[in-house]
Amino acid sequence: MQRVGFIGLGAMGMPMARNVVRAGFPLTVWARRPERADPILQAGAGWASSPAALAGSVDILITIVSDSPDVRALVTGPDGILTAPRPGLVVADMSTIAPAVSRQLADECAARNVAFLDAPVSGGTQGADAGTLTIMVGGDAAALEIARPVFEAMGSNIFHVGPSGTGEIIKLVNNMLVGIIAAGIAEAFTTGAKAGADVETMARVIGVSAGASWQLSQQFPLRAFSGTFHPGFMTDLLVKDLGLGLELGAEQQSPLLLTALARQLYGAAQARGFGPDDYTSILRVIEDLAGVEVRAPGV
Repeated sequence: MQRVGFIGLGAMGMPMARNVVRAGFPLTVWARRPERADPILQAGAGWASSPAALAGSVDILITIVSDSPDVRALVTGPDGILTAPRPGLVVADMSTIAPAVSRQLADECAARNVAFLDAPVSGGTQGADAGTLTIMVGGDAAALEIARPVFEAMGSNIFHVGPSGTGEIIKLVNNMLVGIIAAGIAEAFTTGAKAGADVETMARVIGVSAGASWQLSQQFPLRAFSGTFHPGFMTDLLVKDLGLGLELGAEQQSPLLLTALARQLYGAAQARGFGPDDYTSILRVIEDLAGVEVRAPGV
């Protein structure tokens, strides 16, 4: 059975790693803060002393960290993955980073006989827990087939979407829509609530109407209308991803008017201290502007 390495044991990475263990794969992990690894070590994973040590001892190495500099440091930095990789190693970066960085890292890895897949995910912490993530894979198709059994432990929708960087492009398109749609829900529901409509009734009716969306059926009832705003996907991370989307639009000379506005709105949520909270905290920004609270704990 393939030996799997894992770096990035945060809100998404920990349940993903747990599902790899549950599927029976021998798992070894490394974390910048070793205490973060305690739950997965207790579940049966092993510990590596560094990314380099991990890269020399596994067949597939998964990374899921915050941003492009973090991934680059893991791959090319001192004591990084390319210091002493096992020949034929497959690195699957499941972070959301700049497509250009993924392409650069794929080239650098290829020069060391290492395959690099950009394989960002969608589905939030619910999908990570359930092992039902969507995985968008850019890079060599043969490397994907090597990694596929491990991906199947974490996701139920696995797509090979094209050459290196393409997975990240599609993930950024997805997250641009996430931000725009969630901001639209916040604005529309705040207006409806202020005009006197019941929030639960609006959610039920619109949920089977043309305005329905995954955001409305899943995220807003669980995290926003309930008033918890417990992070499934942090506002800070969506701000980062919308910024990457704007960079991509600038590279392609493609106008991103709605994405730019959404980025400003989520930046306002960040400025109010909601960065560590769920991105549906955008609702609180709109509520403050309108002077009304939009809650329906029973939805």
